Amino acid sequence: MIVDRTTLDIKPITDQVLREVSGANVNEVVRDGLAWSNELVLHVIELKTNGPARDFTKLPALFQHDIAEINRRLEAHNARLMPTAAHPWMDPYTQMHLWPYEYNPIYEAYDRIFNCKGHG
Repeated sequence: MIVDRTTLDIKPITDQVLREVSGANVNEVVRDGLAWSNELVLHVIELKTNGPARDFTKLPALFQHDIAEINRRLEAHNARLMPTAAHPWMDPYTQMHLWPYEYNPIYEAYDRIFNCKGHG
């Protein structure tokens, strides 16, 4: 989850981070061993292996490296990754913003069926 560095309020700028890395509005940026991607909403950035991992022992260092890189890039936005999986005061009914680019129709359908505003 991307949050404001000072207030820890959510900051829906995943699209900006991916655009700065790739130069375009993309859903995913492939890096050495890992990929960064959008995940339904604009305040979440997903880190995942770029396909099946052949050596699990290298994964912790790969993830830590990319987490540090994302946090370095977020400094320019006065933002950081929140070091926990749940935000204690985010109001998803007023602060959630679905990913507006490729796959948006899928996310809108998912939200219509499952009401993503109650997530977390």
